[in-house]
Amino acid sequence: MARILITEPHDDVRRLLQRMVTRLGHEPIATRAPSSEHFTSADVLLVEPAAPVGMVLAQAAHIIDPSLPLICVSVTSPRPELAELGIVFAACLVKPFNLPQLRAAIDAALRARRTHGGDGRNGTDRRNGSDGRNGSDGRNGNAGRGRSAA
Repeated sequence: MARILITEPHDDVRRLLQRMVTRLGHEPIATRAPSSEHFTSADVLLVEPAAPVGMVLAQAAHIIDPSLPLICVSVTSPRPELAELGIVFAACLVKPFNLPQLRAAIDAALRARRTHGGDGRNGTDRRNGSDGRNGSDGRNGNAGRGRSAA
């Protein structure tokens, strides 16, 4: 079971995503305004970058934990400015999407996370009390995170 941070700005859609994530057997963390602890305790972030706050949240997540896989859940494709900032999505879902598509996107994001070991930095899992830092700038967690359509 993975911890899935849901930052959808619309209450109804956020509640729907929360139910979908629960149905897939994961633990949803649904919030409009995540703290840095939310980012560091999550395994995957669902974000709506078409909303102004979503773009800011994607940037904040990337700064706080560059290894956190992001899934774009939007009515449109991610804005090019995000890629220019080094923000890459593990998967992109265009609304409306169904449960199997969400499952595939989460699975792809979790595979990307596992490819880089626990937290994507040096093979440790930050939830075991280790912060996983290895003296690098942490950007190596993005290597291999490619775009995929779910």
